[in-house]
Amino acid sequence: MNVDSEQITLDKSLVVAQDQPLSDRQLQECLFNTLGKGRCKILKVPSRKWALEFVDNGKVYHLLVRSCTYLGNPHPIFKKRVQLPLWFNEYVRNIHAENPNIDVRYIGVYHYGDVHHGDNVIFVDFNKETYLTKRGHNSSAHIYTNDLFQAMTYGVFTKEDYFGNRISTIRKDKFKDYICGKTFQTNSLFELFRQFNCGFSFGKWLKALDVIKEMHKNEWHQWRQGEWAGWFLEYKFNKFTIDNDITGQMRYVGSSLKRDGDLDFDIRFDEDDFYGDLKASDVKKHVTPGNDQENLIECIYKFDKFWYVIYEHETIKDSDVGYEATKGRNNYIKSVDPTYYKGEMSYHGRMKNSVKFVKMSIVELNRINFREALTVFNQGHQPDGSARKPKFNINKNVLENDNFVVFRYTYK
Repeated sequence: MNVDSEQITLDKSLVVAQDQPLSDRQLQECLFNTLGKGRCKILKVPSRKWALEFVDNGKVYHLLVRSCTYLGNPHPIFKKRVQLPLWFNEYVRNIHAENPNIDVRYIGVYHYGDVHHGDNVIFVDFNKETYLTKRGHNSSAHIYTNDLFQAMTYGVFTKEDYFGNRISTIRKDKFKDYICGKTFQTNSLFELFRQFNCGFSFGKWLKALDVIKEMHKNEWHQWRQGEWAGWFLEYKFNKFTIDNDITGQMRYVGSSLKRDGDLDFDIRFDEDDFYGDLKASDVKKHVTPGNDQENLIECIYKFDKFWYVIYEHETIKDSDVGYEATKGRNNYIKSVDPTYYKGEMSYHGRMKNSVKFVKMSIVELNRINFREALTVFNQGHQPDGSARKPKFNINKNVLENDNFVVFRYTYK
């Protein structure tokens, strides 16, 4: 297809150009060079089809291989596919009937090269169990420019996409070890968030006054705030990093907990040298406020990426239950601090009575994708009349878009 789409060069630059899919002969040569010619052979399949057999320490692998190309108009230029023909599934069933110990993989191969950077090859491993149930027609397995970028960055990148498909992208120099089970995804931050999520308050209704009292009891500096759900998330995250002694990997840097040199965001990932922000957002909202436009762009260019860690919740509005949380919050603050001057109904218009957290996503913005994910909104004016700096809004459509989401968790 002679249509321009996004391509990743060997130095991780983004260009818009035509696909460069490898021919069958080139695919075979690429695999021989990557896995070792002495360990590989081509298996002929009827009707001019083929599979590659690779043997490592007695373990036999059969790779069914196709090129990765742009999905085509009207799809976005960052979306690519590998067409998985029906015979792949037939091959798996036939091979496993003969020898169930043979490990059959569905492999996509992305290739792009130019005279300035050389040839870039990235492999894609699709969990075949997703496609074995599809009997009626050929299937397309989708990947995104950012998936390729992640492989270039980490060597191996594994994710579960929006539809629950498990996909790995692998840099060429890591592919042999990956196939042999000797290397896996190396980003330990995802595992830390899995641990945090397991202990976080997913799936249960949290009442405003209960949460406010807990934060106050534990001396959380923002316990009085009307947007208590977001501050509770930050309180729990900070507590998790301290209790588990992982502040060397990630730490809360919001508000008064910043160190000298920390930027104005919520999370600092010191080992990987970048920043992120925590967001608690109503699951029904279509956008969530981002950060100062200038600061965010500067941060992305300086540190190569930025993470929005978004926790979505269902909400019961306080206006629907007689403003009990509004009154309870203001009366509780006054009982603790007699100098508190605000009335019983302060902040009643926006007060949440209860929330139930149901899912989270990590949206990575980096130099190849951030322009597609953000919209600008004007904040109006400061109390003194001066204009506030413009912020970005995060359009929550990106939470369904695998070119931005690198990690998902849904409470079940």
